[in-house]
Amino acid sequence: MIKKTSIDRKAIYDLFQNIDMIYAQALISNSFPFIYGIPDQQQIETILNRVEAELIQNKGIWTEAQDQYLKIIVFGTCLQTRTRPLDLSTLQWDQISRIFKFHNWKACRNRWLNEKRKKVNWTPQEDQVLVQLQQLHPNKWCEIAIELMKICQTPYVRLGKQCRDRWVNKLDPKILNVPWYKEEELKLFQEVKKRGKRWADISAQVFKFRRTENTIKNRFYNLLKQEENRQRLGRVPKEERDILLIDSVIETLTRDLNKCDKSTSQNEANNENKNFEFLEFNSTDLDGLVIIKHKKIQKLNNP
Repeated sequence: MIKKTSIDRKAIYDLFQNIDMIYAQALISNSFPFIYGIPDQQQIETILNRVEAELIQNKGIWTEAQDQYLKIIVFGTCLQTRTRPLDLSTLQWDQISRIFKFHNWKACRNRWLNEKRKKVNWTPQEDQVLVQLQQLHPNKWCEIAIELMKICQTPYVRLGKQCRDRWVNKLDPKILNVPWYKEEELKLFQEVKKRGKRWADISAQVFKFRRTENTIKNRFYNLLKQEENRQRLGRVPKEERDILLIDSVIETLTRDLNKCDKSTSQNEANNENKNFEFLEFNSTDLDGLVIIKHKKIQKLNNP
């Protein structure tokens, strides 16, 4: 039998002591529309009993009772600290998780923000602040997300993962935002054939992060789709079809690059020949042979 996690009921009850009722009503109206009033001790006790009972059968899984329990703790913390939920710091979320006990602070914060998560385009102000915060707190994405929402006063949620994706795919100055070279495309398909579709490894080890994971994945599938449309393989099993298409793309890119190399070599030879013009002279006119190089006569040998 799984041992129950002891809940510190006193810590929870204390969150609702000495409340500013005017602030509480404003908080409910603006940030807690799903709460219709300040819960009393009996209501809190009922939720806690449900949480402990469900823990026996649902260890590690979020339940409806846990959701209600988390809302009560967040609400009480906001009342005591006079802070809106979107402005709670990592330290405050850590304190919430210590009372909550069933999940760490990141899981609690993400669960709370899940209902408020919306797909909103990034603003120039957010991009600028994100660049500055990344310099101050390198790769601490949860902290960066919290600070960003405070500074920009966003009415919506930015998660740490969103901040990381924005930096990695758009804002990192190491990113190469130019069209793909055929040499890169060939290297990409050769690495996929060797490593598999391990986009993060290929981005880091092959392209040194100058091509992002998303860019690499999108380029691979775009070229693969083009090759599939060109070949029309028909009813071929997917795994076999992908192998055939990858080999075909590698062959095509290799052939194109070889043609390009030959063409370049020929052009270089032609350009080199344009710098020289061979002329014949009678020995009575000049001593030995000469060439005209860059519009100047130069002797090839001496008599």
